[in-house]
Amino acid sequence: MARHGRLAVLTAVLALFGVLLGVSAAGAQKSDPTFLVREIDGTQRKAVQLTVLWTGDATALKEMTVRENGAALKVDSLVDFRQTNRRLGTVVVVDLSGSMADGGVLAAVKESIAKMATGLPEGDQLAVVSFANDAVVETAFTSNADQVKTALDGMAANRNARTAMFDGIRKAVSLFESRPGLQPNVLLVTDGSDDVSSTDMAGARASVASSGAAFFAIELDHMKGEVDSDSIKAIISRSGGASFTATSPAEIAKAFETATSTMDSQFVATYQSKVEQGAVDVTVALGGQEIRRNYVAGGKAQGAGATQVVTVKKAFGPDWLRSTPILPVLVMGLAIGLLVYAGIQLAGSSNTGLASVLSPYTEGGPADADADEASLAQTAFLQRAVEVTEGFAERQGFLEKVSSLLERADLPLRAAEALFFYVAGVVLVTLMGLFGLGLVPGLVLGVLAAIMPIAVVNFIAGRRAKAFVSLLPDTLALLSGSLRAGYSLMQGVEAVSQEVEEPMGKELRRVVTEARLGREVEDSMDSVAERMSSPDFAWAVMAIRIQREVGGNLAELLMTVSETMVQRERLRRDVNALTAEGRMSAIILALLPIGLGLFMWASNPVYMSPLGNTGIGQAMLGVATVAAIIGFIWMKKTITIEI
Repeated sequence: MARHGRLAVLTAVLALFGVLLGVSAAGAQKSDPTFLVREIDGTQRKAVQLTVLWTGDATALKEMTVRENGAALKVDSLVDFRQTNRRLGTVVVVDLSGSMADGGVLAAVKESIAKMATGLPEGDQLAVVSFANDAVVETAFTSNADQVKTALDGMAANRNARTAMFDGIRKAVSLFESRPGLQPNVLLVTDGSDDVSSTDMAGARASVASSGAAFFAIELDHMKGEVDSDSIKAIISRSGGASFTATSPAEIAKAFETATSTMDSQFVATYQSKVEQGAVDVTVALGGQEIRRNYVAGGKAQGAGATQVVTVKKAFGPDWLRSTPILPVLVMGLAIGLLVYAGIQLAGSSNTGLASVLSPYTEGGPADADADEASLAQTAFLQRAVEVTEGFAERQGFLEKVSSLLERADLPLRAAEALFFYVAGVVLVTLMGLFGLGLVPGLVLGVLAAIMPIAVVNFIAGRRAKAFVSLLPDTLALLSGSLRAGYSLMQGVEAVSQEVEEPMGKELRRVVTEARLGREVEDSMDSVAERMSSPDFAWAVMAIRIQREVGGNLAELLMTVSETMVQRERLRRDVNALTAEGRMSAIILALLPIGLGLFMWASNPVYMSPLGNTGIGQAMLGVATVAAIIGFIWMKKTITIEI
């Protein structure tokens, strides 16, 4: 035990240290250069043009590799984006809420936008959208710097205004419909979080992705933490882009320069495709980063609206799971749990198990002094907590029910300990869900944590009872044969207990042990019938009791009972065969919505995200779950026929 305890301690410490080291390394690691695949033009198979955005070392471009459907291809040429006569269309989305007037922030933003308009390369166009209580187009796409400056002069922060950031993003995206020849880019400038939009983050993200635009943001953190960085990161993770932070006018000017330089750092690689038709999977590797896109041979694919970006850093699941620290919390919880468990194993005292106490009566020899069984609660604190739980449960009258259920499932746990750790586990999982996932998902997780252990124990107990019933006819036949051979009832039960399979053998051996301790055989067998919830065995015990009181041929009686049970088992199997269709229908109807929902979430997370990221979606999930459970229970009751 000590060796296993030390191993558990070492494992827990290493896991905890690994988590902390991983967090530290992640915090110390420098951010990678921005790398995006903006467009794939496959209209000419022999000269496919691949447009990439790269802010890293220009010499690394020579090492760029391209693969189509896993086959490496040679890059024939690599030129600057401007040399292909493509032009950028950028919409600057400006926050005009009241906090933007503080510290000259809005003035610095307007000055930077004006400078950006003045320095527009030939052919590029700029538009400005503002948002406060609603979204307004200050100027449509133009290359006229004076027109942009005039629009900026009319922009002022509203002290009483709220923040319709998502509406502003959708308004900006709608401007690209009139400029299909421009490469779409959105530059958001904000210092707050949305609180009034008619759409949500998922809707704004979907609109940016469908337009094929890259999303850039300048987060004005002069309000110290007011910026909705999680939503900005969620949009960038879907559409591609980058985010920059500024807290002063000087930093705002620098952020605009960096954003403009980033959008302009694009290159076009040309290669010859070997795929003539169908979907093409393109993998581009550059500077230690890898992006996988797909397009249809002979067509174009632009931005995230037409292709999927697959990187090793992207997590699977809905936004509320990716945007919360639930995974680190779970890993940390696991490491701490291992550490606590190992401490219990090292500090705890041994507890002689029931099997070793009763071994002189079952095996005919002394108990093995080394056959000690570890208790779950071995420290003074846990033992005190278990005692309190035991007293409360005993006063409420359900401690005996828990003990009976554990015995029926043949789980070697004390009722009080199992109850304490069950309650502690449910509370811990619920709290982690509430803090990590939110109110509704946390409550749903807590309900599942409360239901699952009970369901598992009931399933184990039911499977064990079913196996017991299936062995009963053969057991009675063997017992009848033993009695005909001249054995007494006690001798026959002991002989049969060594021959039959589990769980029948174990229950009969328990009967023998209790009889040797002075209990009546019939009473012990009645306990087995009650513990296994077997009316068939109860009838057999009743027959034995009556025979011992009034006399008769017990062997013939047991054989008759066995034959009756064989017929009842045959009838039970016939009923199971006739109701198999109904059971299968219930299982399919219960699992189909779950499986279909998971498939849709994996294949189209943008479409499914409102279901998990909005209050009404989460409420609908909860109602649907409850309705599905009620329907499954109803169908199960309908097809369950007692024999």
